[in-house]
Amino acid sequence: MKVLQISFFLFLFSSCEESAVDQTSSLKGISKVTVDQKQLEITWGNLQFDRQSSDPFKLKTLRHEDSILFIDVAYSGGCSTHNFELVWPEVTTMIYPPRYTVVLMHGANDDSCEAYLSETLQFDLSKYELGLSPDVIDIMDLTIINGSNPDESLKLNN
Repeated sequence: MKVLQISFFLFLFSSCEESAVDQTSSLKGISKVTVDQKQLEITWGNLQFDRQSSDPFKLKTLRHEDSILFIDVAYSGGCSTHNFELVWPEVTTMIYPPRYTVVLMHGANDDSCEAYLSETLQFDLSKYELGLSPDVIDIMDLTIINGSNPDESLKLNN
């Protein structure tokens, strides 16, 4: 009888049923920065004409520590790995303080599960082609646009 009860609880906790409770994702995906002006322009153009290039998600908070950018997001899923990509312009701004507008894209990998997950994405802005120093990150103005909803954005004003 105990084996049956344990099996039932394991099945219950491993299923992808809708959950009313906000959960922290255990299926960590890939978070990367892509520095590509053409991809940014195409993505932005799609958003202007209501053509989604991203699976739905919510932007919650934005902060940084040294060269690490932290973005809190929430999305439905729970059965597949989700990927996030920060599409950054190649163009260097000559404005002081530097201003950047970037788009955060979400790939749900056809995850149709209905749990509501929260995750903190981390991007090291000193890496990639950006090479931003902590001093520049401390003073820059950054706007992150939701790739599934251009009306939703977060600002990092230092």
